Amino acid sequence: MVLSTLRGGLWAVLCLAGAAAAAQGERVPGSVGFSAVAALPMPSPVATVRYGPAGPQFAELYLPAGSAPAPTVVLVHGGCWLNAYGLDHIRALAGALNAEGYAVWSLEYRRVGDAGGGWPGTGDDVQAAVAALVQAPFTARLDLQRLAVLGHSAGGHLALWLASHWPEALPAPKLALGLAPITDLPAYAAGDNSCEVATPQFLGGLPATAPAAYAAADPLPKTPGPTAFVLIHGAEDPIVAPSQSEAFAQALGRAHRAVTLEILPAHGHFALIHPHSPAFPVLTGVLGEALAP
Repeated sequence: MVLSTLRGGLWAVLCLAGAAAAAQGERVPGSVGFSAVAALPMPSPVATVRYGPAGPQFAELYLPAGSAPAPTVVLVHGGCWLNAYGLDHIRALAGALNAEGYAVWSLEYRRVGDAGGGWPGTGDDVQAAVAALVQAPFTARLDLQRLAVLGHSAGGHLALWLASHWPEALPAPKLALGLAPITDLPAYAAGDNSCEVATPQFLGGLPATAPAAYAAADPLPKTPGPTAFVLIHGAEDPIVAPSQSEAFAQALGRAHRAVTLEILPAHGHFALIHPHSPAFPVLTGVLGEALAP
């Protein structure tokens, strides 16, 4: 297990890449908020693929230039599991990863407020969306032997949960990457910020009244597996406390699972999905190392 606060090599990479971005007039600080993310230009996917009949049951596919199979990132957006927030706010990140040479499969799914949303429907949807990868257009362009699942916030919870509930028809992901992920659902449900109070809505009650749902939605892997876990968290995140990632990493370490935790100084919640923040080169560095040929 590797636990760090990003004081070593990755911090140097972050600073150098951030300086290069600043020279191009693109850099934003680690304190950047949701409005800046939502205002970014939204690239268009090459295809939108339905995996079910409900309105939110679709995925967007982005492909890099060229004809060779590309390493593939399954991207799961956050938003407190609420249908007030859709995949539109993470399209800029999908486009930025696509420009780095990755095929991106960005998932939409039923959330609280949608018929069938909440648990277990949301979990069923993200599993079905991943399984649909093998039937997606342009499958010859997807290198599914080099595959990562990546999610932010509530989507980080779903991405980590997916890693140990992966469809059998697909190779297991090499990497599960959580950006400010919600990992301890009972602890999160006890909070009172605008996202924490959505947890009982998502799971059908508080832990004392819906224990089976909390147990089923727990993202901590129960069995050994080949997937490596990386968690990236802002030290100044007011929405999902860094302790969520710290506890998850410690639990994985006790289970002898491969895990790395990076706490980014002076970063909040939304810089982790902004392509012009100092966090972006950290994210792409992790993906590049995990999905290298």
